[in-house]
Amino acid sequence: MIALEHVVDTPMVGGTPYPIALDITMTLPIRRYAVVSPDPIARKPAIDLFAGLRPPSSGRVVRGGSCSWPIGRAGFVRGKLSGRQIVALISRLYHLDYRFCIYLVESMLTLPEYLDEFVEHWPATARQEFGYILPLLPTFDIYVVDGTFPYRKDRFTLLWRALFEQRIDGRTLLLSTVRKSEVDEFCDTALILNQGLIEIESQLDEVLRKFPLRPDINDTGRGQPEPLVDDQFA
Repeated sequence: MIALEHVVDTPMVGGTPYPIALDITMTLPIRRYAVVSPDPIARKPAIDLFAGLRPPSSGRVVRGGSCSWPIGRAGFVRGKLSGRQIVALISRLYHLDYRFCIYLVESMLTLPEYLDEFVEHWPATARQEFGYILPLLPTFDIYVVDGTFPYRKDRFTLLWRALFEQRIDGRTLLLSTVRKSEVDEFCDTALILNQGLIEIESQLDEVLRKFPLRPDINDTGRGQPEPLVDDQFA
């Protein structure tokens, strides 16, 4: 559950204030939401707002439980950290069993032998897989996705999607993607962002016909997304 209480949110987008929410009070029940908008540049700042990455201009956003960082969003690893060190850090932050976490990562990665090396030296595909696995190690109450899912028809993609489906079962999902197939697979409700108004619509197919999914022209990485390895873990 996510509640907005008299939220006004006009972040700077491209150097200009952009209206995400104009005095919005509403509750998002536990559902699987596709984040859609006639203006694609609204999706990223809206995800930041819902995920708690920044506060609104005024009002409050209340999240009923823990929230993931945006899965699929590009990020960078800073410093000299191995894969095992990053997994250990996440285990400590979220009070997880490190042995189970590293076992899960080793069993899912296509090239687990890289875990002992600094992540910045890994090949791109290994970094991508690792970035997708990390946010599924904890169990969150709210999952947010800003980007596309693993798309290759391989063992890792099958394992990741099965784990992701398990994680989001009975929980809130906010999915911002340009792939309709992912919306069809994982979402049942539309969350519409339209010039400061936010609406919930259960007729998802009808909404997608009205507001077709399309990338933000300023987001050149959406077609071939780099994985998230969040700065807070580096």
